[in-house]
Amino acid sequence: MKKLIKILSFFVLMIVVLSGCRKDNYDEPESFITGRVVYQGRPLQLKGNEGVVLQLYQSGYELHDPFNVHVNQNGEFSICIFDGQYQLITKAGHGPWTSEGRDTIYIDLNGYANVDVNVQPYYLVDNAKITLDGNKVNASFDVNNVAGKGIDRVMLLLGTTQFLCDDNHNVDRYDETDNMAEYKDGGKTYVFQTRDYAEHQMFQTALKRGTLFGRIALWPSGSDQAIYSEVIRLK
Repeated sequence: MKKLIKILSFFVLMIVVLSGCRKDNYDEPESFITGRVVYQGRPLQLKGNEGVVLQLYQSGYELHDPFNVHVNQNGEFSICIFDGQYQLITKAGHGPWTSEGRDTIYIDLNGYANVDVNVQPYYLVDNAKITLDGNKVNASFDVNNVAGKGIDRVMLLLGTTQFLCDDNHNVDRYDETDNMAEYKDGGKTYVFQTRDYAEHQMFQTALKRGTLFGRIALWPSGSDQAIYSEVIRLK
């Protein structure tokens, strides 16, 4: 019986080894598609954290599921893939931009390709300022209306890392929703209420560690996501 078990174990081991060898014999992709999500040549500041996804289809495989291409918070993306002909599109209802102007980008990949994905955002956050005054934080930005019809809320985000978005903020997220109608047409500077963090434990811990970052977010009406400012280092 023991001899039989040893023989069976040997055959199982050989099957595993051979299967591994067959997998190792497959070629690994070595080509890259990189790019940016832009408006008039300007990379958008986005959620990151796999919040914005583009879809990449390979030509000739209409029934093939698309490859998901994740966009980082600076509007940049990169995917390692095999050479071939591809179509890159923005995912419907998946980003702080309108459905107008969405276009298919055709890519004939042979080693490397760099592309810009042009979109029409509802709003832009311009001239963002976040300043630290002792335990107080002041913030403001210019509202730039591109194609928006309203603003649901604006947010001030604080964290100890540069990766900040509406659901990733380990110090604070402060929302303001009052008087949004005054800013929906753009052309105005929005000023946040001054925040006093003298009694805020996470804020005080961040100050002691010497690492604090801030970011502003504007959530357009009808959008599934916010548009952001660049990350600003406060300490």
